Amino acid sequence: MKSKNSIFIIVSVIIVAAAFIIVLEGSNFHPLRKSREIGLVKVEGIIGNSERTVKWIKKLREDKDIRGILLYVSSPGGGVVASDEIYRAIEKYKKETRNPVVVYMSVVAASGGLYVSCGGDKIVANPNTLTGSIGVIAEFPQYYGLMSKIGIKMNVIKSGKRKDIGSPFRDMTPDERNMMQGIINETYNRFVNIVSKSRGIPVDSVKKFADGSIFTGYDAKNIGLVDTLGDFEDAVDILKNMAHIKGKPRIVSAKKPFSIVKFLSDNAKLSKQGIFYLMRL
Repeated sequence: MKSKNSIFIIVSVIIVAAAFIIVLEGSNFHPLRKSREIGLVKVEGIIGNSERTVKWIKKLREDKDIRGILLYVSSPGGGVVASDEIYRAIEKYKKETRNPVVVYMSVVAASGGLYVSCGGDKIVANPNTLTGSIGVIAEFPQYYGLMSKIGIKMNVIKSGKRKDIGSPFRDMTPDERNMMQGIINETYNRFVNIVSKSRGIPVDSVKKFADGSIFTGYDAKNIGLVDTLGDFEDAVDILKNMAHIKGKPRIVSAKKPFSIVKFLSDNAKLSKQGIFYLMRL
């Protein structure tokens, strides 16, 4: 009888332990194993809307199994605010988790692509990667010359002299140009300071090449914008070592199937922002 009771107790303990492990498998906490997961964050194409990327970074920040982030950048730049939001999300991830972030620059990581890359602890680039292009630009098309030729003119009623600044139906006044130049300069200085802080390069030294010039990965390494030349696997290995992961890490990526409807919708929203989206990195 005692033997049967002992067997029953042993079987019960095994069942409870198995159930406990199954529950833990679906949670963010697992004391029975050392996590080997790293989160993959992709910044590709024109940086116009940061919402999806920022949400994914937040999800990785809240996942206790994630040991670090691999930031894959293949972008020529984009909106000032969107680039800054991604950069800030990466900074917040590092601050709250104390986990490392390694950047892999792919084909191009210029302007806004470099801006978000500055959130990483280490930057890896292919020798042929194009990066740099530190600067800010705003463009304002003008149609009034063509309109006058075909007999069309625009009547504008406004509440203040600057309300239609950037209008394509007239020249920009010197006062308006000075105001926009001030905004461009302020944004530019913020960009330069972020590069200086992130890469450990004095501001004056950054400004020597922060004139919109682009560099190959090889040249970028020589001036301090890149830490190491390599490929995607090299970046994974560097992150693996920084995160103290033993064995092959599991890369966790967001499921974001491309949607042409979403793409057109995002760009339609951006176009409604008028002159403010015309200022970009």
